[in-house]
Amino acid sequence: MSIKDRVYSFLSEELTKGRLERGNHITEQYLVDNLGLSRTPIREALFQLVAEDILEKEPRKGYKFKSYTADDIKNLYELIGVLDGKVAADVLDKLTEEDYALMRFLIDSMYSAIKNGLYTKYNELQMQFHNVYINKSSNNFITEELVNKKNIFIGKAYPKVNPTKLHDLLMQTNKEHEKILELLKSHDALGIRQYLEEVHWNEAYALYDTWK
Repeated sequence: MSIKDRVYSFLSEELTKGRLERGNHITEQYLVDNLGLSRTPIREALFQLVAEDILEKEPRKGYKFKSYTADDIKNLYELIGVLDGKVAADVLDKLTEEDYALMRFLIDSMYSAIKNGLYTKYNELQMQFHNVYINKSSNNFITEELVNKKNIFIGKAYPKVNPTKLHDLLMQTNKEHEKILELLKSHDALGIRQYLEEVHWNEAYALYDTWK
């Protein structure tokens, strides 16, 4: 894992667990102390996260998470849905029985994570699930754009959501993963594009990717 990815994962986990607020300023020293890395690679990682529209620098204060409006979030969901659907439809012939088995395993693991309240682990498993088919794409321009745009949604607002509502939301999302796997296995190109664009990346879910 690159230094940038380590910094990203740390910040995402701190947000999801409620130990860091989106309005907090992030300093190089804070990351040095928590990650045990030297200042130079930390600084380079922060520069990269600024370039990827995840953080923004404030003179003499450090860094903070970049703010987005409600319309920005809606537009991001729409773009991600289009890109994700395009990638999934394009790789249907490249997926193997081993890929399907791995995706099934990840779905079952996500159900277990939800049951046990392991929401950070759920996030990791969900990323792995989608990466099974994303990594099959030979169009690096699309996949890099897709991953970068998804990374903008760093952390989740889980600590602020009613536990029962959160459980139901994640269960519903994981049922969608089951449908995605079904569509991939049936080689339904049109179906998988429509489902990812219109259902899985429905803007209604943006509530749980809020920056507020």
